[in-house]
Amino acid sequence: MATELVLELQLDVINQKIDYKDVEKIIPESYWKDTLVPLLYPTWDTDKDKLVNFYWYNNGSWSAKRRKFVKNFKTNTDEWKDYEMEQVASDTATTFKDKLVEAFYAIDSIENQEYQIELARMYSKQQAISPLTIRMARNFLLSETDWTQSVSDSSLSADDKALYVTYRQKLRDITTTTEFNNNISDTKFPISPEFYNKIHKAEYPTEEYLATDKQFLKLGAHYLQQFRDKIAQYMLVKGLTEGSNFDLLISEYNKRKLPPNLTATAEQLADRKEFLNSIINQARGELDGGETVT
Repeated sequence: MATELVLELQLDVINQKIDYKDVEKIIPESYWKDTLVPLLYPTWDTDKDKLVNFYWYNNGSWSAKRRKFVKNFKTNTDEWKDYEMEQVASDTATTFKDKLVEAFYAIDSIENQEYQIELARMYSKQQAISPLTIRMARNFLLSETDWTQSVSDSSLSADDKALYVTYRQKLRDITTTTEFNNNISDTKFPISPEFYNKIHKAEYPTEEYLATDKQFLKLGAHYLQQFRDKIAQYMLVKGLTEGSNFDLLISEYNKRKLPPNLTATAEQLADRKEFLNSIINQARGELDGGETVT
């Protein structure tokens, strides 16, 4: 009884894929260019004859489809034409197959290495101090302490609440500092009231809150690494929610109509315009960087 012919390995050159024993893997670009392309040329792939597919079967036989650019004299146009590649020496085909199997098993480690390199590049970029990261961190810290200014929800004492008022103002002032505008990497952030009460005050009991330079720390050493993921999530949610709420505010205001037979005076119209402009400026300030436009 004849052995059933089974496809064991397939190389898809167009899509840069290897299928080995019914498991498909994408070939990383670096491995394709550095290892497989030199291996293909010139036996399997040339400038005029491009390899499309290579097939290896369980009985040791193989076939290959190639594509070449030819002249169609009937239509007088140039076109690509697929054809079955002529046979080469069996040891040449076997060596090529073995290299493809080697590539198949190397892909996982290559992908992991490339992933680690890309991850390092992303974290390096994210850790870099820039006006954007400064504003992101500042806006995040303001948002994280909004609750301290609530009349009904805050459980802080009057003294602690006053500390948070000072803290939040110092955060808003960051973008006006000399460091922010001239040497961004030297920009410093105020320590929080909680940090002051629990740590700094114990070591320096005579120092008032944010009254000394040592109570201001650089971003990289203080917040960026600790809050990186939270800051990113905050900015995403803030951008989505505040943007949609701002649009809703304008939409609802535009739908508002005065009751019939009621005409506003010039003074009332001026007051309403001023009120709306203040809301719009506040919303724009929050969206653009956390500062109210006046």
